[in-house]
Amino acid sequence: MKKIINIIIIILCFLAVVILGIIAFRYYESQKNDNELAEVVQQMEEEFANQNTEESEVNIQYNGYDVVGIIEIPEINIKYPILNKTNDTTMQYSITKFSGGEINSIGNFSIAGHNNLNGTMFGKVKRLQIGDKIKLTDLHNNTVTYEIFDIYKVDPNDVSCLESIDENTREVTLITCTNGHLKRLITKAREVM
Repeated sequence: MKKIINIIIIILCFLAVVILGIIAFRYYESQKNDNELAEVVQQMEEEFANQNTEESEVNIQYNGYDVVGIIEIPEINIKYPILNKTNDTTMQYSITKFSGGEINSIGNFSIAGHNNLNGTMFGKVKRLQIGDKIKLTDLHNNTVTYEIFDIYKVDPNDVSCLESIDENTREVTLITCTNGHLKRLITKAREVM
């Protein structure tokens, strides 16, 4: 009996080490990705500084995907490049365009991002409040500031958040999962005039 207990303890210790190793590896990979994304944003900002005219457009890619702009949310200290499409692969890399026209055009520009437990991507979006600001910068270095006016949760199949509240304004919608992935957390903002 004592031998069986010792074997169980050894197995449990081994499993604990493996699980801790997996957690550490995922954390390392997430931090590495975050550092790479910060370099992409820095590269974009350097190219903006070197532009001759407002007509110039920067062309940046990350892991083979086009970057269409930058999202910055000062309240939760995030600044990420926005990739041009949403799929399982791009969502592992960065914040992604989910729907809408061009960044900062009239209408609803919707952005998706993972709710990472370590606070990367949209992991801190749940801390945002009505009145907080979101800044979007397009490829011509035009930045528009948006103010959050609504925060709510929906069923994962509910896509009504993609509709514009007012078709004549600039809007941005942030979409992420709640912890447990049972709902989607929707954060809506409109241009500050």
